[in-house]
Amino acid sequence: MTCVTTVKYRIRVNGFSALLSKAEEEGRIHGIRICRAAPSVSHLLFADDSLILCKAKPAEAQQLKDILAIYEEGSGQLINADKSAVMFSPNTKDSDRRGVMQALHIRSETMNEKYLGLPVFVGKSRSSIFAYLKERIWQRIQGWKERLLSRAGKEILIKAVAQAILVFAMGCFDITKELCNQISAMVARFWGNNQDKEGSMHWIGWEKLVCSKAEGGLGFRDLHSFNMAMLAKQAWRLLQNPTSLCARLMKAKYYPSSDVMKAEARPVFIHVEKHMPGH
Repeated sequence: MTCVTTVKYRIRVNGFSALLSKAEEEGRIHGIRICRAAPSVSHLLFADDSLILCKAKPAEAQQLKDILAIYEEGSGQLINADKSAVMFSPNTKDSDRRGVMQALHIRSETMNEKYLGLPVFVGKSRSSIFAYLKERIWQRIQGWKERLLSRAGKEILIKAVAQAILVFAMGCFDITKELCNQISAMVARFWGNNQDKEGSMHWIGWEKLVCSKAEGGLGFRDLHSFNMAMLAKQAWRLLQNPTSLCARLMKAKYYPSSDVMKAEARPVFIHVEKHMPGH
């Protein structure tokens, strides 16, 4: 029964994807490009979520509404407008915003900063963007302090919970070495403190604890090194699957004439204004 349901779901999803692709080919809707040489992206499907990308124009919203109506009629499923939302780019006119939302009958304009638990927009201050990870770990540790935990119990909680919270984000972003060090220091304090003494002395440095047990440590993760390893895994996927959508987008944007191994960081220019005394 599960297999039949899965096949039917895939058929419906493939049909919806084909409708959107055909509309884009005919010029009825337009996807987005991250740069001129990049492929156009009109939709992304993840599990039961559908992200549809098009111009913020009432005419394209109406085309999308027609496609959804065809999908509803063919699949027998209805789109829940109450659970749907629209996200606009900052420079979208108010009239276009209202027109798109009216055409789609969606009343909610999402202002969420996260999708699937990760930030949607990452600016220059990555430490502040990913500060929520530090806060989540801090809240967990505060709850653990109320319990009588043995050393073995602390070790299990640190490895299975505290450091595991970071895995998903580290697989996609460089959360900065500074933030990794702050989280490591917080976890180290939790490990070193006795149950009745908050400021007890740490007899073993954290640098030793992150070593493997064969080397005399406890096998805790060096968070920054682990972050780099997770990102290296993503780079390996780009090398192994150069025709994937992600690989083609990254190549067009960051290394159009080479490969990911030869990509270079782009310089960041900072504008500094000088003012004369008294101005």
